[in-house]
Amino acid sequence: MRKKNDTARQCISVAPYLLVLPWFLVVSVANVVFLSGCVSDSDDTIVLPPTDLYHLRVAEAWIEFESGRYFDAIAAFGEASEIDTSRSSAYLGLGWSYAMIDRMDDSLSSFELAIIKDQESPDAYAAEAFVYLTQNEYETAIAAADEAISLGGEEYVFSQIPDVRTRNLRLLIAECYYAMGQYADAQAQIDILKPDNNLDQNSRTYERDLLLELEELKPVGSILEEI
Repeated sequence: MRKKNDTARQCISVAPYLLVLPWFLVVSVANVVFLSGCVSDSDDTIVLPPTDLYHLRVAEAWIEFESGRYFDAIAAFGEASEIDTSRSSAYLGLGWSYAMIDRMDDSLSSFELAIIKDQESPDAYAAEAFVYLTQNEYETAIAAADEAISLGGEEYVFSQIPDVRTRNLRLLIAECYYAMGQYADAQAQIDILKPDNNLDQNSRTYERDLLLELEELKPVGSILEEI
């Protein structure tokens, strides 16, 4: 009876993470967890194939991240990266977690590793753009944002942090150009985001009007304001 109860508790401990996994992985994990009785031969640990364990740890780490427990997220993403060094998602999560605690060098290093693992994904390029903006590295931020938009298209949204999307990448580019005094380039991005704007480059208040448009377009309550 004790063995059955212990098994049930371990099954229950896995269940919350199934909610955030892709459907095909849910099926795989569920088969291992429920059909095998959840436990190993020692009755102490859950037995999952390495690939499934990797995804489970990444899912667990994002739960920690979304709860604001960034140090716990770093630990979980780090564990996932050790399970499978060939995948990008753990390094991507590490980068975002480090950014939230102002460890920007570690953040950028993690994003670079994510890019090395998956050069066709816009996610790490987009992440780098926002971090470079906080460092006032405007040209590098623009280059990273342009690459993310090129790879992701106009409808791009990062699934884990929906504020990371093409719309806000264009806004980031506009902010960078404004900071560098390249107002026409900044307006070119605003024209895409808000075609019906009333900006007039010949106006005496053009710079102020441009800044007001940028402020109006910023998302309210965005997690991006925390980095």
